[in-house]
Amino acid sequence: MEAWTPDELKAHLDKGERVFLKLWKRSCGICKLSTPATDKMEKENEYQMTFAKICIDDHPEMMEVAGTEVLPVFFVFDQKKKKGMFTGFKGIDKLQEFVTDSLKA
Repeated sequence: MEAWTPDELKAHLDKGERVFLKLWKRSCGICKLSTPATDKMEKENEYQMTFAKICIDDHPEMMEVAGTEVLPVFFVFDQKKKKGMFTGFKGIDKLQEFVTDSLKA
């Protein structure tokens, strides 16, 4: 999963790309635990998405944009719109379900 800046995220969204975004923090144990699941999802890439992450240690303003203090927080964007937001990590099945449901919205 590629590390992005907020400007890189905006550039991809402005193109209307389908993006899976993870906001995380270096000291967050659950954030680290979610990495194998997101790596597997990226490898399988069932929905032809671009996978990226932004570290809030480097870009704290992203927490304000997210509107939550819970980490990790995941987003799905499609056609320049936020299609879904999922906080915490409850296993790969729940994360995949979140993506599927978000893209149906």
